[in-house]
Order: sequence, then structure tokens, then C-alpha cells
Amino acid sequence: MKIYLSALSLVLLGMSVAGCTSKSEREFVKGCKMGGADSSTCECVYEKIEDKYGADRLEEKFYIISQTAEFQNEIVRYGMQCMKE
Repeated sequence: MKIYLSALSLVLLGMSVAGCTSKSEREFVKGCKMGGADSSTCECVYEKIEDKYGADRLEEKFYIISQTAEFQNEIVRYGMQCMKE
């Protein structure tokens, strides 16, 4: 019974943490993983992007920002950095 309750607590905790991510982060990580990267690398890249552009700006204008050549180059650079970490 204790194991069951512990497992249930972990699942609920995981669900609550997963619910804290923004829509743009979920979409970015999903697309990144479809491109072949693992979750931790994708999340690392998103964090670096969010640090540069700010969470509010990304949430509002993610599609527009993601279409720029500068953004694409940053994704590659951040991806390399995150894979080394």
C-alpha cells in the first residue's frame, strides 16, 4: 500500500510540474524531439532561448521569431552547447 501511494504521489507531482510549462515550450520541445534530439537537450535549448528573448515575448511571438535566420542559427549553437553539458 505504501509503495502504491508513493508511486501515485510521484505521478501527481510529475503531472503538476509538466503543467507548469508554457504552450510555446511544449511545442518547441515536441518539435525538437521530432527532429531527433532528446528531451533534456530540447529543454536546455528552450531555456537558453527563453533567457535571451524573455518568456512573454516567446509566448506572444514564437512563430514570428522562429522564422528568422538569427533564431535558427541560435538553435544550432545552443543545441551544440546543450549536448556538451
